[in-house]
Amino acid sequence: MLSSRALLLLVTVVAFEARAEDVNPIANSKTAARAGKATYLRLCQYCHGADGKALENIDFEATNLTDPTRYHYGTEPAAIFNSIKNGAGNDMLPFKDKLNDEQIWQLVSFILSIGPEERRPKAE
Repeated sequence: MLSSRALLLLVTVVAFEARAEDVNPIANSKTAARAGKATYLRLCQYCHGADGKALENIDFEATNLTDPTRYHYGTEPAAIFNSIKNGAGNDMLPFKDKLNDEQIWQLVSFILSIGPEERRPKAE
């Protein structure tokens, strides 16, 4: 049986080992959002439209990224990161083999920047 001190140490270590998808190091960065826009235009606009409002397509359903109420898999930055990295639903393919974590966080920052004003990055 673990002592209370050992248990506290274990809980602290586990809590400290946050995964990349748990914490967005650049969530509030306009610079990251600008970098994410280039990736978005290269990889995402075909389905989600250049403006993020999604294109109508009979073959698949893309989310309107300007309206978080339309998100099916979570609106928090970590949930958006996870959807990009690991895919979402039947139509959103994973990008974990095409983008590294920093590029995905930049993309998350861009997606936040085209949504409601209160979610947009504020810092440079």
